[in-house]
Amino acid sequence: MWDDKTRETFARQGYVVIPDVLDQDQLDELNKVYDQHIVEQKDLQARANTENRIRFSVRGRESQETTDRYGNTYWGRRLWSKAYRDLIDNETMHPILEEVLGDPAWGHAPAHLPKELRPQFRLDHDNVHYKPGRKQTDGDDPGGTLHGNPTAWHITCVYELKNVGPGEGGFGCVVGTHKPENEQKLLDIGDDWKSNWVNTEWTSQLSNWDKDVPVHRVEAKAGDCILFTEKLKHGTIPWSGTGERRTLFYKYVPYGMHHGDVAYDTNDPELTRRQKSILEFSPNWFNEPREDKDYSGNPALTQLHPDVRIESDTSVLMPGMSAPRIRLSDETKAKLLNGAG
Repeated sequence: MWDDKTRETFARQGYVVIPDVLDQDQLDELNKVYDQHIVEQKDLQARANTENRIRFSVRGRESQETTDRYGNTYWGRRLWSKAYRDLIDNETMHPILEEVLGDPAWGHAPAHLPKELRPQFRLDHDNVHYKPGRKQTDGDDPGGTLHGNPTAWHITCVYELKNVGPGEGGFGCVVGTHKPENEQKLLDIGDDWKSNWVNTEWTSQLSNWDKDVPVHRVEAKAGDCILFTEKLKHGTIPWSGTGERRTLFYKYVPYGMHHGDVAYDTNDPELTRRQKSILEFSPNWFNEPREDKDYSGNPALTQLHPDVRIESDTSVLMPGMSAPRIRLSDETKAKLLNGAG
């Protein structure tokens, strides 16, 4: 599944479909638990008089106060069941994640990340999306805008629990825009290309769209995994399928890189040792935390690694790739430039 041809496709496109990652037993359990939460969500919508909404994210999650092995204390959420926990380190995807997030050539891990830390990565956050089958009485669906940046450092496993057929919508992307030279072709279009990127019953692509950066409407079978880099411009195409859309997003980052910083309960007794290691925060970091979050109660989550650098070495990158953006405050940059840190 992950051979030189697949690597080449991922490097060229910014995404690849890994087929048959989940077997039927896994799909049955994932869908059974999903059913329970869809019923709960629909009940909540009915009470709030929001029955006309044609899309929602099933995100309610039990949370527990947890203290990890590095002394960080926070409220961490748990995954729904064993099948959802097993996606953390799915046996097919785990070695792929280790490679893409650990080898600086891919442009996710900083080049100065010590070799002994490169196999480590973290599940930064997850999303669970649902759309009911499309009916003629449903209203307009604007879909989602394009996002992604060639200097991003995280990657996503998209697990489809139901088939996504030709023209039905769901995950879409602009092929090759994980590389700056292709992203520039989008920037040169002008106008609002982020919103006007795909032709559907409810949306239109700009007439001057550059054909060198085509939009892919990605099809996948139930059990397939769409692996994509968040460097890639991607978005949600309006759903037009008569069947349900059931999609799980598991988003990972290299060791020591902050992104969404969703906390998980690493003391959940149902987790394996490897799963705990993937969910827990790092003891130190290669970029600084998000400005919109309060870390005053957990100063360990702000501890920089002694090998931190302002920029990542670009000489190690595959052709056309960008190095990950190292998010540091001006104060930290000044200290590093002055040799004080």
